[in-house]
Amino acid sequence: MILFKFLGTLDILSGIVILLLKFGFLVDIGVLLAIFLAIKSIIFIKDAASIIDLVTAGFFILAAFGFYFSFTWIFSIWLLQKGLFTLIYH
Repeated sequence: MILFKFLGTLDILSGIVILLLKFGFLVDIGVLLAIFLAIKSIIFIKDAASIIDLVTAGFFILAAFGFYFSFTWIFSIWLLQKGLFTLIYH
């Protein structure tokens, strides 16, 4: 149960950081959170949400290195809602 809360909190934090990367803030933390998201999604790869997380991690890394696409905010919304649902329902 505590693990779910921790992972949900990190998803919310990742969603916020990916938005801040547009303005060049928290780049180092963004890279670390993108690596965390990629590792987490590889561990749970059989789940459909993990495949979306893996794609999100790829765009997260691109955003951390300055390649911020106009639809990257969709991945931020994905992480925020997934994190909120994890905190609410677990």
